[in-house]
Amino acid sequence: MKALPFISSPGIYIEIGQTALRALDGDDGLELSLDRQESGRLMPECVERLTESLRVFVRKRSWQPRLRAICAIGARGVSLRRISLPQCSKDELERLLVLQIEREFPLGPEELAWGYRPLTEVLTRRNGAPGTQEVLVAAVKRDVVEEYSQILRACGLTPVFTLGALARSALCSGPPDAFAVLEIGVGHSELISFEHGAPAAIRALPWGVRELAGYSAAEGQDNGELAQSIQPKWIGQKLYVATGDGAEITPQFADVIAQGARWERLETPSGEGRSSAILGLKRCFEENGSAPSLLLQLAASREVEQTWTPSAWKWAAAAILLALVSFALRYAEVLTHKPRLVRKIAEVNAYRAKLPNLERELSFLQYLQTNQPAYFDPLVAMANAAPSGTRIDALSMTRRGDVSIRATMRDPQQVMQFRSRLIESSAFSSLVIEEQNPSSDRQKVTVRIAGQWQAVGDRKPAPTTPARDAKATNAPSAKPEPESPTPGATQTPPSLEAVPATATRG
Repeated sequence: MKALPFISSPGIYIEIGQTALRALDGDDGLELSLDRQESGRLMPECVERLTESLRVFVRKRSWQPRLRAICAIGARGVSLRRISLPQCSKDELERLLVLQIEREFPLGPEELAWGYRPLTEVLTRRNGAPGTQEVLVAAVKRDVVEEYSQILRACGLTPVFTLGALARSALCSGPPDAFAVLEIGVGHSELISFEHGAPAAIRALPWGVRELAGYSAAEGQDNGELAQSIQPKWIGQKLYVATGDGAEITPQFADVIAQGARWERLETPSGEGRSSAILGLKRCFEENGSAPSLLLQLAASREVEQTWTPSAWKWAAAAILLALVSFALRYAEVLTHKPRLVRKIAEVNAYRAKLPNLERELSFLQYLQTNQPAYFDPLVAMANAAPSGTRIDALSMTRRGDVSIRATMRDPQQVMQFRSRLIESSAFSSLVIEEQNPSSDRQKVTVRIAGQWQAVGDRKPAPTTPARDAKATNAPSAKPEPESPTPGATQTPPSLEAVPATATRG
């Protein structure tokens, strides 16, 4: 959300009231009546009439830049809120305001035309809180301002909107710390209150000079009853009174409305397009060189579009563009290929940076492959040679080739079969059965075998005995003949128990 930048050219001043539209372009003035529906929107016939009359009044040519229209709208439907926020930058302030508006107003920011004005100095004077800042936010329904904006854009104008009541305050000379500005029309009035030099509240009053005159003319009526709708705290120390829509009030009426407070009339020159709001807008530009500090914006980005379109200079702009393009063609190839070349160089540098790591990791893996003992092959040979029901209780293998196996088997025949299969696998060079003891129930045999295992390069090819293997595979299972037990060992009956082996690596 961005605020309106400095406006160097005032353009056309416009006031859009409840019953009339006034416009001032230099010394030329225009005044048009407004016909509204019950909802407050303009009649379709009134929109067409306004568009045609404003087009004639503006007299814009195609070669001229789009004129800016500084528009003051009425107080009907306008809401003023003071919001306290922590001290922050301008961008953060605008983001916080969007969140606060969603909480403070019944409509979301996208459904409102709103603007803000920081009041940091006012806050410091009031309560001296340097950690926070107070912001004044003015908002009105987006449909109200958008309807006026569409009409003015159709006439070739670029409108910006502010509050008419706020523009009238520019006419107040030497205002006190707390004051109010009252604009009395024929059938309605507007009151804006100020505290410490900043707007505090704005109100649309449903009575005007017509009701004041009716009350004074009616028998037994007191015109002070209408004035009682204005509370004394709204007026403050002084009341500035202005008249609109051709209304005139007497000093007696003003005394009753001011309720004993000081009051002063704001003089407005006569003529078409002249009003207190337009005169206030004009004075802002003459004295400050810019629009009022609080503007209502429609765009979500709150950015003001360009104020002119170079239609008259399109051919000159095209010629300049072609000249720039022809000059840049000789460098176009370099500019187009540069990003690709930069990206390619970056990829090559990244690849080169990874090469030392790859070589170091490959060397480490090769070292592991060439230096680690081949324990896996002897273990596979043991697993293939172990008879059914064999349990290896302890296994010890060293780099020098020493191997020691302590296992439990069913009978001595399985022990001899296990040893012969290990030797046939060529993974072991020698195996000796050192101990062979039967269990107490003579169902198992505990055996200890020691020997040497061979590295892969030192092994001889194992003999293939397909006939014997096939015969052993297809032969019916039968209880084998017991062999002569080893001296000092007792033969035990077979057992089907299989227990996971545990291995100890030397």
